[in-house]
Formats: sequence, structure tokens, C-alpha cells
Amino acid sequence: MNENDVKYLISSYQTTSNDLFTQSIATNAKIRQLTDLVEVLTKKVREQEAQIESLKSADQKPKTTRAKKTTGDGGTFE
Repeated sequence: MNENDVKYLISSYQTTSNDLFTQSIATNAKIRQLTDLVEVLTKKVREQEAQIESLKSADQKPKTTRAKKTTGDGGTFE
């Protein structure tokens, strides 16, 4: 390998390393963004699960009913 080859090799290494570094930073930023989104959505799911549980427990409370009239023999009609 002569001196000219080494220059091109170093130039290629520099270009590739800069590209990879930029991609790494962009990927890291995307990971952070998606992690924050997962946290927000997880919180929302937990809130909705709690709301569902509170609605279920409200449905399980005994309901008051009106007193039923007895349909006994009220006499005869002639």
C-alpha cells in the first residue's frame, strides 16, 4: 500500500465513522422519543384499567328494588 492508498483509506474511514456516529445519535434520539411515548401510554392504560375496576365495583353493589305487591286472592267477582 502506498501513501496515496493510505490517504484514501483514512478518508473513507473518516467518512464512514462520521456517518455511523450521526446514525447512532439519530437512533438514540428515536429510542428516547419512543421510550417516553411508551411511558405516557402505559400511564394512560393504568388509568383506564383503574377506571374499569371502579366501574366494575360500582356495578357489583346491590341495587335497591321496589317492594313487590303480592298477587294474592282479593276476593271474587260476581
